[in-house]
Amino acid sequence: MALATYAQLKTAVADWLERGDLADRTADFIALAESRLNRVLRLRMMETEEALTATAGARTVALPAGFREPIALWLNRAEGRAALRFVDPALLPAAAAAGEPQAWSLSGGSIAFDRPCDRAYGLTLRMVGRLALSDAQPTNAVLADYPDLYLFGALVEAAPYLRDAELLSLFTARLEAALTEARAKEARGKALATLTAEPLLAAGGRSA
Repeated sequence: MALATYAQLKTAVADWLERGDLADRTADFIALAESRLNRVLRLRMMETEEALTATAGARTVALPAGFREPIALWLNRAEGRAALRFVDPALLPAAAAAGEPQAWSLSGGSIAFDRPCDRAYGLTLRMVGRLALSDAQPTNAVLADYPDLYLFGALVEAAPYLRDAELLSLFTARLEAALTEARAKEARGKALATLTAEPLLAAGGRSA
């Protein structure tokens, strides 16, 4: 059976459980599995860039929908992007005078700057996005490349509902194996990126 869409995943979960009476619960099992994956999984395919705008006089910008973790924030200038420095929330300065932001942090559901903006600024936020399958968003890159993470993650969540310790042990082992393989593939990709960058740095004579 194909596992390319949310609907196909729900059908597969019910089939693996061999319980026709659990069809209405499969969405809950998938949502719980996604909650776990959102906590433990960090793949480059989950990274996105979002354009944001800071308005004049404001010290905060609302985080975009689907935000999970920050990676970097850039100020968009005519000559290119300039990275802003991330500061721990407890250490972020709070200058009274407006100006160009120099540092940022997270505050609740917002990006907070070290000072009010003296004008509108375009920003680019690179972030890890949140997995959230639904009928309206029936697929994503993780489901496409790693359908076993979703399937076994949902089955792990189903086992306690069924009060079946044997299934829980079996599916937990399958999920952990799938997570290990996904992380190994990610590590190989990062290693290749590092090897590819080394000749470029050598040719340029210096690193950034």
